Amino acid sequence: MKKTFLTILSVSVLVLSGCESMLERYPLNGPSTGTFPASEEEALSGVLVSYKNLANSVKQYSPFPTRFTDNLTDIGTVRTGLSNWNLFVTSTLTQTTGDATYLYGRIYKTVGRIHLVLDNLDNIKDKMSEETYLQFKAELLCLRAYVYDQGCQYYGDIPFIDHCLSLDDYAYPRMSKEEVIDRILRDMDDTMIDALPVRWPKAEWGTCRLGRAAAYTLKARICLNWGRYAEAAKYAAKAMELSEGVYALEPLDCTYYANDTVEGEPSASNLFGFAGETCDEWMWAIQFDRLAATNTHSMVYTYSSRVANGAAGCGPSQALMDTFQCTDGKSITESPLYDWQDPWNHRDPRLDLYCLRPGTRINNVQYSTLPSVKQVRDYNTGAMVNNSDTNGNKSEYGPNGTKGPGGYLWRKFADKAYYGETLTTSYEDELDVCIIRYAELLLIDAEANIEMDGGDLRRAQNDINQIRSRVKMPKVTAMEREGLRSALRYERTVELCAEGFRWFDIRRWKDSDGKTLAETVMNGPQYAPAFTGALSNAKPSISSDWTVSYDSASTWNGADFNLRTLVTMYYRTGKDELWPLPDSEIRSNPAINQEDQNPGY
Repeated sequence: MKKTFLTILSVSVLVLSGCESMLERYPLNGPSTGTFPASEEEALSGVLVSYKNLANSVKQYSPFPTRFTDNLTDIGTVRTGLSNWNLFVTSTLTQTTGDATYLYGRIYKTVGRIHLVLDNLDNIKDKMSEETYLQFKAELLCLRAYVYDQGCQYYGDIPFIDHCLSLDDYAYPRMSKEEVIDRILRDMDDTMIDALPVRWPKAEWGTCRLGRAAAYTLKARICLNWGRYAEAAKYAAKAMELSEGVYALEPLDCTYYANDTVEGEPSASNLFGFAGETCDEWMWAIQFDRLAATNTHSMVYTYSSRVANGAAGCGPSQALMDTFQCTDGKSITESPLYDWQDPWNHRDPRLDLYCLRPGTRINNVQYSTLPSVKQVRDYNTGAMVNNSDTNGNKSEYGPNGTKGPGGYLWRKFADKAYYGETLTTSYEDELDVCIIRYAELLLIDAEANIEMDGGDLRRAQNDINQIRSRVKMPKVTAMEREGLRSALRYERTVELCAEGFRWFDIRRWKDSDGKTLAETVMNGPQYAPAFTGALSNAKPSISSDWTVSYDSASTWNGADFNLRTLVTMYYRTGKDELWPLPDSEIRSNPAINQEDQNPGY
């Protein structure tokens, strides 16, 4: 499929030069809106380039925001001093912080690609079948909805542009996010979506194009994001009905490796590695292919252990590690199965499937953050190699080093195919980035039914239990709304970790006092294991929303608290709900002035 997609894409890139400025003002050297597209073939090329543009959103070598923003929350960590990322969790962003304003430009760049095709599509309607016309239009409007939804999440009110701009057509004020969401949902007309195939032929298109089931899932996601629960439930149910016999949860191997460094390693690479690209859980994914110019990323380098020549750039937080339940379905503070001196045994298998912790191995190489461990075994060759995570050149950047991310790394997107890549000087990675999978659809359906008036709570329970059953976790028995809400929030936290949902989830979810979770979890120290690599003796408090906090006076053994502060997070209510609009937008758009900036910037 990638070869077919690449052939069409290569021609498309030659045709489309794109729109460069912030609100995609039309460049003089681009194709004319009066002549492009002029045929069905050109329209298809334009649609594919619109999809491809999503792949160009990369920050710190990683697809952004879908693969990085969880590291800017309570459940993820970033290597100390890595670019400007700590500014996101210390309320110190400004309107000139490029890492915060980058996404804004990418949104309008993508919108510009879309409009280049959409503006002239009606003019060539007679050159294709009605079905093909509706399919192209549905794909383009769904893509536009996807990026505008992101814009509203991160920036709030934004200019809504619905056509290609000319050099003298660029003054657009901010539209309220409520109006933007109203508009994109109206644009995602059911009649158009129904013209899409349930799933594009897998052999030809893989997961690169939005089919009907994925489009309804996207519509349900947007409704859920903005509290439109009845609509979210309606569209999620439609997507689930369409998915029967087409999409399903991918089986995962939940074998527990009591002695990981000898017996082997856990892996979910059949879902999150290269095999995932052909599994039936992925409903839509951003495509990468090293054969296409600028169509790779380097996430493998950012996420990998330094023993494998990686950057150890980010990973799960201690709070996330302590969030994972024990195998009896209880928290570590409630379960009799938990032993702080043997903390990884009897835990939700997703801890080891999704997170890399000391005492295991990754890509067949031993992983240890103990400074006393000078060498580790490479089981690929049988040789002992330098433990670059703790000793040697630049080991301070190791996972638990003085400039490291905090002791743990992400395993979720690891694939043994990376092993050879990272040991060379090539950091290219062409792993596609799944942005809609069937597990998320189940969680959308569950949350919508939990939160809407008159929702089907038994249906929500069944949705959650399907995901838990896959990893052999006990079924949720709660049938009341509060208990199911707690179960749902646990599942979204652990099942979707590192996939880019957490940043907005904690800003839209509220606790029993009506405060957003972000107000609580993004204030105070973010802890990491001691530099010695000792096991945490901290006894956390775990709320019904599955947020984790610590009291330095509370330990499992009564000894001194042995976690260290990685960063002290600070969240200012009334400011940190959003990122700032770019300074360049305020200076170049006459319809947006400094007083129109988000509060606090």
